[in-house]
Amino acid sequence: LTSVSLPDGLTQLGNGVFYECSSLTSVSLPDGLTQLGNGVFVGCSSLTSVALPDGLTQLGNSVFNRCSSLTSVSLPDGLTQLGDYVFYNCSSLTSVALPEGLTQLGNSVFYGCSSLTSVSLPDGLTQLGDQMFCECSSLTSMALPDGLTQLGDAVFIDCSSLTSVALPDGVTQLGSNVFYKCSSLTSVALPDGLTQMGDWVFAECSSLTSVSLPDGLTQL
Repeated sequence: LTSVSLPDGLTQLGNGVFYECSSLTSVSLPDGLTQLGNGVFVGCSSLTSVALPDGLTQLGNSVFNRCSSLTSVSLPDGLTQLGDYVFYNCSSLTSVALPEGLTQLGNSVFYGCSSLTSVSLPDGLTQLGDQMFCECSSLTSMALPDGLTQLGDAVFIDCSSLTSVALPDGVTQLGSNVFYKCSSLTSVALPDGLTQMGDWVFAECSSLTSVSLPDGLTQL
């Protein structure tokens, strides 16, 4: 299977529809599609790009998991939710612009996206899930939205090219292992309102020379 043209009346794709279709290079999605189920394109290792229809509001878990040739995805403005592992190990993906209406990101969305150099996060995002950018080894910097209040566990673990991160003033909690093995990280600006940091937050950050901890911090 190399290409698929889906009927116009289709509104939903169920789980695993094109699972491990490793020769699939292109797919034309109908305009009326509103939802993609879990694992729709898992292991479609020849798929290079996908244009998602404007009416799509939700992507299920692992939709593009291990689509190793995927270089670009156009996400619609109406998208409000991304499930877990959506772009897991999409090793050719270089950049993603997340729509402003997106309010929820699952865990490990960009795990193993080793070519990813930039991600534009929406202003309305308040939380980053666990392992969000784990092993994104080409990511050098990250602009975090002002409304962010919490970073989950291992968000930037093993982002070996990440040099600096400015955490927004509203962040009150950092999970465990957030910057673990960020070997190029030289500086982190911690906000005054930060009250809690989990275990191993800066473990093996071999280039980090100094960190100023805020006065309000109550748990390390």
